[in-house]
Amino acid sequence: MKSYENPMGDESSLQRVGTMSSKHELLKQIRDAVNPNQRKQNILLMTQAALLSAAVILLAVFALLALFEIEKLNDATDTIIPNLDSIIEDLNQIEEGVDAAYEITKLMPLLNDMNELTGYIKGNLSITVQAMVNSPVLQGGLIGRR
Repeated sequence: MKSYENPMGDESSLQRVGTMSSKHELLKQIRDAVNPNQRKQNILLMTQAALLSAAVILLAVFALLALFEIEKLNDATDTIIPNLDSIIEDLNQIEEGVDAAYEITKLMPLLNDMNELTGYIKGNLSITVQAMVNSPVLQGGLIGRR
């Protein structure tokens, strides 16, 4: 027998006897007899597909919202970075002014205590200015400076 032939023989020899059911109804009864939980399985699969579709939609919405926030952050950094450059420039000018004032006060022999205190202030201010100028935040390292 060839693989494509019907193992039950010729279909014309098969006849329904004693039934009023249509061919479609008989096939449905056979399907229900072979796999009685098919309908429940189909409902479960459709529910899973609906939940998965909802999850994909939620992920897409979340990704779009994240994209908008990133764009806002990029726009903000474009305005912040020039301001940071001017702040760094101002801090350097203040340091130069303090250096000049310190040199002038060193020339006053009557103000030895003040000279010593301004030396401390100059040292502390110099450390602070250098820390701020070399800070990765002010140089745009954390913001994404270009």
